[in-house]
Amino acid sequence: MNEKELMNLGELYRELRVARGLKLKDVARGNLSVSQLSKFENGQTMLAADKLLVAISGIHMSFAEFGHALNHYQESPFFAVGKQIAELQLKGDVEGLKQLLNTLEDTETFDTYNRLNRIDVASAIHSLDPNYEIADEDKKFLTNYLYGIEEWTEYELYIFGNTMAILSDADLIFLGKAFAERDKFYLSLPQHKKTAELTFLNIIFALIDREEFYYTTFFIDKLEKLLNYQDMFAIVFLNFLRLALSYLKDEITTTEPMEEYVEMVEKLGNPPMATILRDQLNQIQLKKDKKNH
Repeated sequence: MNEKELMNLGELYRELRVARGLKLKDVARGNLSVSQLSKFENGQTMLAADKLLVAISGIHMSFAEFGHALNHYQESPFFAVGKQIAELQLKGDVEGLKQLLNTLEDTETFDTYNRLNRIDVASAIHSLDPNYEIADEDKKFLTNYLYGIEEWTEYELYIFGNTMAILSDADLIFLGKAFAERDKFYLSLPQHKKTAELTFLNIIFALIDREEFYYTTFFIDKLEKLLNYQDMFAIVFLNFLRLALSYLKDEITTTEPMEEYVEMVEKLGNPPMATILRDQLNQIQLKKDKKNH
């Protein structure tokens, strides 16, 4: 960190501390002294990592919140690109995605994360154009990367969730089980827990779509153990997927239970979610009709 960056970091910390009405002595504790804090705020010295965490905690902020403030309350470049991919995919803009992929390929950085981001974009293109091929070596690289990570953070959840469509059934189940075992360390973080729940839902829907019903039950059980009364989005979607699974397994013979469920969600005041569920219901009906004919 250069002198200017050090000064900016210290100044930001002081602004946040003062805004909370806290004095240096209110934050100092243990091996973090008033003198060390003062020098840090004035850009004279940098705090060691453990002391910086104590300092941030002392002004009642999480490290993620402090990082967001340090980034001028803007999305990180990674999540900005992710948002761009999602918007282009939602609009069905294949050419826009291809332009984005070309931009990533033209960069001088060819590290692991750049390659994963390119695979992410390529997967989005493939979801809109099944004829768009993704190299087997890229799929292998993706699988090896995810399996090689012992503790999955939001980045791994994001990459896995966005690239499920290009994975084989075996790789999807294999990595899904790895995710279920390795995603325990950050579940106390609300945003991470929410992302993990969505990842489980995506796995379950992908397995239902591929008629891998045996493994679907495994992931349903894993997700249920995560949920509490505050997780209504995941609970509503999971209950719908349970009905879908029963329908595709011929345990129920009509879509009426699912249709009634979607109507109930709409009446409870959540039209956007009802629309999502209705779209899923239409896909399930088409799949069942195709299977029967």
